[in-house]
Amino acid sequence: MMHKERIWDIKEYNSQMADYLAEELNISPMVTGILLERGLQDTASMRDFLYGSATPFHDPFLLKDMQRSVERIERALAAGEQITVYGDYDVDGISASSLLYLYLKQRGGRVATYIPQRKSEGYGLNDEALKNIAEKGTTLVITVDCGISGLREVANAPKSLDIIITDHHTVPEVLPPAYAIINAKQRDCGYPFKDLSGVGIAFKLCQALEQREPGRLPEWQGLTELAALGTVADIVPLIGENRELVRRGLKAMETTQLVG
Repeated sequence: MMHKERIWDIKEYNSQMADYLAEELNISPMVTGILLERGLQDTASMRDFLYGSATPFHDPFLLKDMQRSVERIERALAAGEQITVYGDYDVDGISASSLLYLYLKQRGGRVATYIPQRKSEGYGLNDEALKNIAEKGTTLVITVDCGISGLREVANAPKSLDIIITDHHTVPEVLPPAYAIINAKQRDCGYPFKDLSGVGIAFKLCQALEQREPGRLPEWQGLTELAALGTVADIVPLIGENRELVRRGLKAMETTQLVG
């Protein structure tokens, strides 16, 4: 019988720096060595990575079209308009739909959700769904985790619908003619963190709706268990805001009242 050997391929790192940082942080030099290899070079960045930051969230109004979106949604809430959150059938899309739905319901909104059938409708917006949504009285559609590729569907949508797109997928050369588009990957979007999932973008929209004006630290930090679920399932990098959403969300799962 052939003997199997386990071969460890350990990357080189500055062991003296790892020892120094380990002493400062009171952790193992092996951990600081790994973090050095991941690009973290000082105690502050390592401490934030391991234990979280006191101010982990950026101002949501740094996202392009956020101000315009918030103003439109606030008008819809004030007027009692029917709002439909249009999601996706994967975990990121469902958790994003749930998060935005629950937030808007807490604000007293008339809100419904729409998740397309995977086999019969496929991914993203479709003409028939938008037509049916409009016929049932919706005047504002907010997409989550989809919509950025819906150029034709948005162009063909009933004129009674305003459509706000929130998405995190690759931005095409020609954008849909939506009322507003929130996607950190837009070339002219100055938001500093580009790796949010669909539910992460929905979370930022809720922060902005709670904050209502730019320039202050985001106050709303609810439903992080849903934000964590979609973030992990969509396999976005667990750094920056994503890491904090997952850290807080895992903690929130211990006491959550959400049956799902």
